[in-house]
Amino acid sequence: MSVVRSAKDSSLILVVDDDPTIVYTISGLLRMSGFLTAEAGDVASALSSVYELKPDLVLLDVHLPDGSGFDLCRQLNSEGLCAGTPILFISANEDIRKKVEGFEAGGVDYITKPIVGAEVIARVRTHLRLRQAYEKLAHLQAERMSRLAVAQQNLMPSPEDVPDARFAACVRQVLPAGGDFYDVIQTGPHVVDYMVADASGHDLAASLWTGCLKALAVEYASLPNVPSQIMQSMNSSMCRLLPTGAFFTVIYARLNHQTGQLSLVNAGHTPAIVVHRDRDEVTSIRQPGDVLGAFNDAAFGRIEMKLKPGDRLFLYTDGLIDCRCSCDEGLRRLSDACVRLRALSLSSLVPQVVKEIRSGMSCPDDVLLMGIEL
Repeated sequence: MSVVRSAKDSSLILVVDDDPTIVYTISGLLRMSGFLTAEAGDVASALSSVYELKPDLVLLDVHLPDGSGFDLCRQLNSEGLCAGTPILFISANEDIRKKVEGFEAGGVDYITKPIVGAEVIARVRTHLRLRQAYEKLAHLQAERMSRLAVAQQNLMPSPEDVPDARFAACVRQVLPAGGDFYDVIQTGPHVVDYMVADASGHDLAASLWTGCLKALAVEYASLPNVPSQIMQSMNSSMCRLLPTGAFFTVIYARLNHQTGQLSLVNAGHTPAIVVHRDRDEVTSIRQPGDVLGAFNDAAFGRIEMKLKPGDRLFLYTDGLIDCRCSCDEGLRRLSDACVRLRALSLSSLVPQVVKEIRSGMSCPDDVLLMGIEL
């Protein structure tokens, strides 16, 4: 049956039963109550109607001439054809085992024959209201996630916000808002602090803690405080704020763009790499250290070194190197890509490296890469 629907139409109910009398009775009751209806008498026509009409609710007989209503329900759910669409079974069989089988197949209700009109209408209306409530909730959650994602993005500065920092960053989150985070803070003339962090977990809570980390970085980052002191101060605060089991891995860099002096502090994070301008050699800076926010007496890896004009420092999160291979192999692939593409500007190189490494990646992890040039 072909039904032309407009946005103002009432809900469309698909009635699937091989008994014409049952179909006629139920469809008449539904239409009298203001619903649109479509009818099918077997599995094949029911499938065709679902494809074509996308009904708001399905009333489905358990026994059909060319198959089982339970099997049809499983197929519709597995193929996503009725995602969020309530399927209510109709059957003369009152056996509790059959009812349980119907719910396990994906049905939301089970109506027994003989049909009672008032009961059918009441159950249809109840499940349509529930569906509308779920849709509103999903829309609300999506809107909240979108706002959170925008808020989190606004916490991470763009290169235009800190022109003296000479950096580029690329972030790819599994969720609209995630646990990978960076900050760039100018702490003095020619001196810039860079922070890349990765929160434990990949849920909504992880993204919320990044705001706390941002606030602490802004509070403690200043030229009189050396990076190791900044990290210790942030750790002391995060130990009080984070719930048990939550933590950050963090790498914190301070670079004097006039002298080339680089200070690196590592809190359980992936090693920074330096791509040298005057040679193909890549320096991987491995620094053992505790994670941030888990231990009051945490010890962090510290190192001082000099960069030359044109050298590039890369900070990143582990989702970039440990998804499809070992961390060492992932680090090699990242280093090779940064060297091979070094003729590009940072703004072009950073997203291109992420694109190449993520190609074909199925690992559900956030990814962040920051490039800094002296």
